[in-house]
Amino acid sequence: MSERLFLYIDILGFKDLVAKGFDIMSIYEKIDRLPAHSDEGFSCIVFSDTIVVYGDGYWLRHQNQGIMWLAEFAQHLFYNLISLDVHIRAYLTSGDFEHHKLKNLEAYYGEALVKCYEREKDIKSTGLFIDSKLLPYCDIFKTTEYDEHSHYVHVMQHLDEISWRHGMYPIPGICVSSTGAEWWLAYLLTYLRNTHKHANDISLPEATRLKHRNAWNMISQHHPGLTQTLEETDFNFREIVDIDWAEPLRRIGTEEGAWG
Repeated sequence: MSERLFLYIDILGFKDLVAKGFDIMSIYEKIDRLPAHSDEGFSCIVFSDTIVVYGDGYWLRHQNQGIMWLAEFAQHLFYNLISLDVHIRAYLTSGDFEHHKLKNLEAYYGEALVKCYEREKDIKSTGLFIDSKLLPYCDIFKTTEYDEHSHYVHVMQHLDEISWRHGMYPIPGICVSSTGAEWWLAYLLTYLRNTHKHANDISLPEATRLKHRNAWNMISQHHPGLTQTLEETDFNFREIVDIDWAEPLRRIGTEEGAWG
């Protein structure tokens, strides 16, 4: 068996999306654009609602970089699904994994795949998580402890630009518009609004609400002033950054948007 750096991504609520007649091809089109498909140092496998990405042997000798790239692959899909209000749960670890392309099929198996499948079921949250054993090599993304086995990875790095202390909002618009960050922040604030809405939607199953509630709590630990202000202002984005959000919000999910 060969040890690999290994990323496992699950599209949450896929069965319900199919049953409700959701445009499933719109999800696959975004999965099809993952940079992992064309990166020679990584291989990508897609089956049903699951995406697996693993690195070749080089990345075990350069784990900091390998973990950064795998996290960015998950981040890319996370961002691109915001416009569809579709959510992922992903787990980044290392372990033995084999992948062979035979004449009529592809064979893939190993400890890493089984571990991710089992661990992913135990994580009652949305978002990206990293195996605690790899934490020393995760030096690009900030993390928050979820349990003794894993940490939540904060992939929404642009939120750091508007993560101020409670009571300091709204942020003057020039602080954001001068860098053009509003086009990205429109997506991330929309994601926060959707997550909070799903966490409190009593029409949803409790298990679904719990996943969103735990994600909200992980984010709130890292951005307490921002999330508290969003709740207090009923997600009025202008109370966070004093700009006209109409155009950035209109562009979400379009070719003009930051992530389409």
